[in-house]
Amino acid sequence: MPDISANAEFEAFYERHWQYVYRLCFSYMHSEADAEDCAEDVFVKVLTGSFTFTDETHERKWLCVTASNLCKDRLGSYGRRNVDSLDAEDAPEVTAPEDVEEDFVDVREAVLSLPPKLKDVVWMYYYDGYPTDEIAAALGRPPSTVRNQLRDARKKLEKTLRNYKP
Repeated sequence: MPDISANAEFEAFYERHWQYVYRLCFSYMHSEADAEDCAEDVFVKVLTGSFTFTDETHERKWLCVTASNLCKDRLGSYGRRNVDSLDAEDAPEVTAPEDVEEDFVDVREAVLSLPPKLKDVVWMYYYDGYPTDEIAAALGRPPSTVRNQLRDARKKLEKTLRNYKP
């Protein structure tokens, strides 16, 4: 695959992956504006770096790990911690992207409420279809840890969705 920094290749790359990266960033940031900012920053890294990807799977893995790390860094920053400490009545309402199917909003909200380490593996396993060994390699975790995190996430999701009443 050619160097991603060429203009036409970058445009195709951006079109192919924008929605995926945005949704992933939204799952962390819980804000459309923050998700857009993070997603744009991921693509700026691609544009300003000299990355060569072997195939689309390699692209998506790199984007997933980069977007996750960028969002976690932003969430951990001093300014973000201060915003999160606002009173509930002063905080802006969190809304999911508009194109989420209505039947899955409760599931999506339950996934969004998971801790980041569980959300990562759920996202990659269920939304992207990666096997646990590939998730482990991409995230730098042992495969057994990824499988345990998936088990823990399923338990949390089951408990959360069992209590859900539309």
